[in-house]
Amino acid sequence: MKTKIFPAAGTARMFILMTALLILSASAIYAQQGNGMGRGNATPEQRATRQTERMKEQLKLTAAQEPKVSAINLKYAKKIEDVRKLTDTAAMRKAVTGLNKQKEAELKGILTPDQLKSYQKLVEEMMARQRQMRR
Repeated sequence: MKTKIFPAAGTARMFILMTALLILSASAIYAQQGNGMGRGNATPEQRATRQTERMKEQLKLTAAQEPKVSAINLKYAKKIEDVRKLTDTAAMRKAVTGLNKQKEAELKGILTPDQLKSYQKLVEEMMARQRQMRR
């Protein structure tokens, strides 16, 4: 018999995916340390560009998808930049979760079902790595 950790598995999965999206954005910052894009130093434009490049490579975005995904990444990188200024961690987490839900909804309209599955898998893997780093 399986024991459920979360009462609403769909809600928990959505939270994990949304949080992972934030981590995906943040990982671009860490990857660029030493190139003027260290932790906290990258502009929203730099973060969005790096995230789009990563998605282009890993999800095999088409030429038609790339500018749309880039625009979404930039839009949400700018919104998250404002959220990063919050001092209340709970409020920040709630705001990021909401933004990530909105972002994923927009990406669903652009990515193919296979790309979306790959994207969600990448997000889940990134969440797992982030949890390991916190230990």
